Amino acid sequence: MASTITKKIKANISGLKLGYMNAAVTGLVTDLKEIRSYMKNDVRSEVFSFVLVDDSAEMRVSVFGKDLRSIWEVCNTSDAVRIAGGMVKTSDPRYNSTNNPMEVSLSVDSKGSIFRSNEVPTVSERACNYTRISDLQNVRLQENVDVLGAIDTLQPPEEVMTKAGKRINVAKVTLVDQSCRSVSCTFWGSSSDQAVNWSVGDILSIRRAKVQEYAGAVVLGCTCSEVRLNSDDTEVTNLTDWYTNAKQSDTEFQPLGAPCPSGAVGGSSDQRGSNRRVIMQLPVSHESFRDVDEIVLDFGEGIKKLYRLVPSCESQLESTRIDWSTQADETSRMSCEDFSGSSRNQ
Repeated sequence: MASTITKKIKANISGLKLGYMNAAVTGLVTDLKEIRSYMKNDVRSEVFSFVLVDDSAEMRVSVFGKDLRSIWEVCNTSDAVRIAGGMVKTSDPRYNSTNNPMEVSLSVDSKGSIFRSNEVPTVSERACNYTRISDLQNVRLQENVDVLGAIDTLQPPEEVMTKAGKRINVAKVTLVDQSCRSVSCTFWGSSSDQAVNWSVGDILSIRRAKVQEYAGAVVLGCTCSEVRLNSDDTEVTNLTDWYTNAKQSDTEFQPLGAPCPSGAVGGSSDQRGSNRRVIMQLPVSHESFRDVDEIVLDFGEGIKKLYRLVPSCESQLESTRIDWSTQADETSRMSCEDFSGSSRNQ
């Protein structure tokens, strides 16, 4: 239904809760996707999505119906729309390009409605919170990040065949920054078209890139991202100067490796006073713990437990057991016996 309304904004995006929308929300339309058809129970239906933005937050909106062309045109030609009658649910990270953990599902054939709004909310542009490329290994998979990097390699759009037998264009760039690490960024479909305007050495500012894993390495999916080229600010100028100097001095950029589960540092050593400590992810690999005094097991979700390695027998140091430190939860005591080659040096 395409109409124009002028009504006071009922609620902000940040105020929406899981469940049926109990208030209408007005916001700017961004990242509008094309209509896609699908079959369900032998009935043809359509769906498209966009990101609704106001000064409090942003949220993905999925619109369903049998004929959505007029609704899509409202979204395409309006600066702002007012939505009502949708269901707020937990977002699917495969499709959500925002940092909002919720999204709206709206059926215009049921109770959902979208109207053109003359009341355009004032939205302050969100400053990018850039993540250094070297820190991307510590970010959870499927989370969205903002990155700023110089293009070190560029693969222009080319047509490829997907596993499903569909032909689609894809473009890839490798970004580097002052951490001297590199990450591959992939742009599928129509998002690959913008790559024809890029060159090696250009600075890309990418908002809402999705952290993914491919062939055992961290990569960024940028199909749904907002990309800016060579914007005029101090960070871009500094990065441009650094990249020019790095290329002149033949600096090598190290590709990112595999991501750490739960976004935690894994397999690293940590010097704390005179104690020798190792931090690792579960499951524990029962390899050599020689010269290690302490082990920190990371259970994810910010839960870490400290173990101290002590001889299992004062006269025999062939095996080691792990005892809880005094700070550990006594109700969750755990011991591990007979680590092969795990005796400590004395």
